[in-house]
Amino acid sequence: MFARVLKIFGIVALCAVFMFGAVEFWVYKNREKIFRNVQEVVNENLNGKLEVADFKFRPFYGGLGLNFTLSGVKLTDSLYQIHQKPFLEAEQIHVALDLKGFYKGDIRIKNLILQNGNLRLFVQKDGYSNLSIFKSQKDKKDKKKSDGNSAIMEKLGNLRFINFGVSYGDSVKQKFYGAIFRDVTNIITLTDSATNANLNGSVYFNGLTFKPKKGGFLVNQETTLAVALAYDEEAKTLKIYPSILESATHDKIGINGEFDFSDTIRTFTLNFEAKNIAVKNALPLLTAKVSRQIDSIGIQTNVDTQVKVKGQLSGEQPRVDVYFITDKFEYNLPVGVMRNMQAEGVFTNQGDTTKLSGPSNSRLTAPKITGMFETIPFSLGLVVNDFLNPKAKLDGRIEADSTNLGQLLDPAKYRFKNGTAKIDFHFNGSLKNFYDPVKDRFNGKLWGKASLNNISMDYLPRQVHLKQIKGDLTFNESAVVLPDLHFFDGQNMLYVRGKLIDLIPYLFGSPKPLRAQVDINIPNWQLNWLENLLAQRTSRKNTTRKKLRLSELLDDAIDKMEIVAKLDSKTLKYRHFTAKDVKGQFTIKNNAVSIEYFVMKAFGGGNVRVSGEMDNSGVGLPHLFIRGKIVDADVHSVFYSFDNFGQKTFTHENLKGILTTDFNFESRLNNNVKLVPSSMKGLLRINLINGYIINFEPFMKMKRLIFKKRNFERVKFATIHNDFKLNGQEIEIPPMEIESNVVTLYIDGIYSFAKKTDINIQIPLSNFKKRDSTYVLDPNNEEKKDGSKIYLRAIDENGEVNIKLAFRKKRDKDKARREDEAVQDTLQK
Repeated sequence: MFARVLKIFGIVALCAVFMFGAVEFWVYKNREKIFRNVQEVVNENLNGKLEVADFKFRPFYGGLGLNFTLSGVKLTDSLYQIHQKPFLEAEQIHVALDLKGFYKGDIRIKNLILQNGNLRLFVQKDGYSNLSIFKSQKDKKDKKKSDGNSAIMEKLGNLRFINFGVSYGDSVKQKFYGAIFRDVTNIITLTDSATNANLNGSVYFNGLTFKPKKGGFLVNQETTLAVALAYDEEAKTLKIYPSILESATHDKIGINGEFDFSDTIRTFTLNFEAKNIAVKNALPLLTAKVSRQIDSIGIQTNVDTQVKVKGQLSGEQPRVDVYFITDKFEYNLPVGVMRNMQAEGVFTNQGDTTKLSGPSNSRLTAPKITGMFETIPFSLGLVVNDFLNPKAKLDGRIEADSTNLGQLLDPAKYRFKNGTAKIDFHFNGSLKNFYDPVKDRFNGKLWGKASLNNISMDYLPRQVHLKQIKGDLTFNESAVVLPDLHFFDGQNMLYVRGKLIDLIPYLFGSPKPLRAQVDINIPNWQLNWLENLLAQRTSRKNTTRKKLRLSELLDDAIDKMEIVAKLDSKTLKYRHFTAKDVKGQFTIKNNAVSIEYFVMKAFGGGNVRVSGEMDNSGVGLPHLFIRGKIVDADVHSVFYSFDNFGQKTFTHENLKGILTTDFNFESRLNNNVKLVPSSMKGLLRINLINGYIINFEPFMKMKRLIFKKRNFERVKFATIHNDFKLNGQEIEIPPMEIESNVVTLYIDGIYSFAKKTDINIQIPLSNFKKRDSTYVLDPNNEEKKDGSKIYLRAIDENGEVNIKLAFRKKRDKDKARREDEAVQDTLQK
């Protein structure tokens, strides 16, 4: 039974092969006639010329059937001789005819393969298009309605393009499209309502250019397409069903949309979607101008995006709406790195729906941008309007605490122990030229507020320790205002009000000098910052500003800032110095302090006014220069307050009296804020009343020589008024009278802090008259001055000042030299 079935099938198959072979033989015998029939069908729909170099019947190419191969195909329009651009060129075209319709005279192309060629469509500047190769409706008015515009599509089956280029250029509208179909198959199916096409394969895009000035999309890009289309002839609509364009980097872009050709407006809608596409992979798909703009921002991340384009094929620019959300990314700023940033937002080129779409009406809205500035979290909202001249509205907040502030500012210099900081900031202005370095200004308004709450900070290079930092700061593009800032420096509570001028411009590269104007109130001031201010400065390499981190930039700003401060303190204490009702104004610039004035009550109730400078610019030791006036001061307190001016011979324990003085004084200071004696210079004009010298060792030595019964332990003086010059460690004492209750002296010479004391002492013989407690001081008595005297010399010997008898007053060295030279000249003559 099974053998019989096989035999029957064999007979049927043999008959089918015989019949098909007969058909093929007939086709082969009539191939020329068939080709001419096909050519006639084509020419019926063309205004041009079709040239074919060779024609072959290939029954076994692609399977048994009516298969033909055309070689050297060239199709030209009627004006080809003028413009010399073929409409179509193909090395080979493979055609498979549908057998069903063939025997009925209805020739249909089952499969069509175009290989190694080009299809060129164009519109010239005069409006002529080679699409005129297809006959117009007027030329086909005698044909039946069923043979209308869809005639070719109805006769065409599946298409395949192998290494086949397609281009379109419109010189009137300046639009240019081009692609090479590496290997693309287009399957065409017909339904009652539409013609459907499924295009699949690899395509190399030369570019899609809508505006030459902006460049083209998909320029020189390899892609893989899977596109589904449907054209409804009755409704005149072209639909793009969900389709995929895959780039060379294997990023997939979803595409769908609809084109409406039912009237002259010809509207369209296109939707694009991409998931997790890298910015660096998306840039080559965009125009060169857009790609450069996005790349210049320097953001490298992955993005999910949805794009909707809606408009008209001719006329106004279509509306574009974009939704995006980024993956986390980093962004480098001159002052640090913004880390773990993430942004979500929308873009539209029709921000104002009452106006036309376009760059000037574009708007970007990103209500939620989050991340970390170095280690500090931030969030901000951004709105950008007008992409021709972008205007931005920015609202943001930064919140920090002691765990991340130190890392932000450099933990090797700054140490934060507790507290929080919050900054709210806003900007409204130009985004493209946020800061204009040429005009040195911000193109917009910047403002905000910073709140500091109970922060403790150590500035390690200067050993500055601040606690309880609390207050609000407001700022704009030109100033930072401190309405009420207070902190504790370890010994003092400081209350600061004022403003910092041009700090924010400086951080963006402004050459303007930084200035601060502050009022400082310290109720009870334990002065403890001089050592830190005058400490030796550490050298720092000259680093390009663009590479500075925020902490280095702030350090540089602090070093270069000019601070003008007014000071108010009820009490002041520094080492042995105490004062009250202190008021003053000083300027700190380039690590130097310039004192405009300081007034206070000091030295036992005296009135003090000083001015001067303390310079620690980094060249040599710090330098001090002071000018001042002291009225009615306790001289004992003066010497005690200034540590006896660095010497131990004549100390505060040896002095009493009321001092009024004008003085100029300068000296180098060591890093412990101690005077360097060898560098001291000055002029002291004194008026000392009710003066006493108590237990002064040189006087005690004098007592052992003369006037052994007088009270040299407590010597009272008449008013002393004289000028003294200080040079190094030596004080020049001009001739002066010292009228006291124990002795009247006339002295001059050098008092030295460096073991070089040499003072002439003249004691009038009138001193031998009795002086007891009833003696009345009698200064400026000419009889005493002109009378006979005893001469003594106070000389430093091995660190001790000893008083010795002298036979005459020691001559002035210069005067003695001149007298000796005169004697020698006389002898020579």
